[in-house]
Amino acid sequence: MVPGAPPSIRILDGADAEAFHALRLHGLRSAPEAFGSSYEEERELGIEEVRRRLDDRPNAAFGAFADDILVGVAGFAMNTKIKQRHKGLLWGVFVDKEWRGHNLGKQLTETVIDYARGHVDTLHATVMATNISARALYLGLGFTVFGFEKDALRVNDQSYDDELLRLDLR
Repeated sequence: MVPGAPPSIRILDGADAEAFHALRLHGLRSAPEAFGSSYEEERELGIEEVRRRLDDRPNAAFGAFADDILVGVAGFAMNTKIKQRHKGLLWGVFVDKEWRGHNLGKQLTETVIDYARGHVDTLHATVMATNISARALYLGLGFTVFGFEKDALRVNDQSYDDELLRLDLR
């Protein structure tokens, strides 16, 4: 049930590891075609590894909290290669089903974009080509398609195509 108070968004840290890991696993299980990672791989991560990743700056994960419950996430990763440090990645955008339709995906993505501006010149993202709502969100925020990967993911012997997106932050 969605309460009346609007969710707040903040950067996550190691203290949020359990809540983040639980929501991430929920997302991977409920929408496996929407993520490059799998539930089976990520459930094996120890909570200390999740904690370490959440504290690894300048990378960052952001969470939307409703009444202190994590209901949405989105991440930013900076490329570590010297020649590619000007590029970042938007990853792992997920909003719990009960909270969809409340603009949280957009707010989380905008939060990542604002954060990325302080670290990189270009932000990349990948979206499943048939995910109309996510695709519309990203394109509406200024991302452009620069590539298409046929058969990018396979889940339960079904193939999914991805569009490769970029947002110029300069």
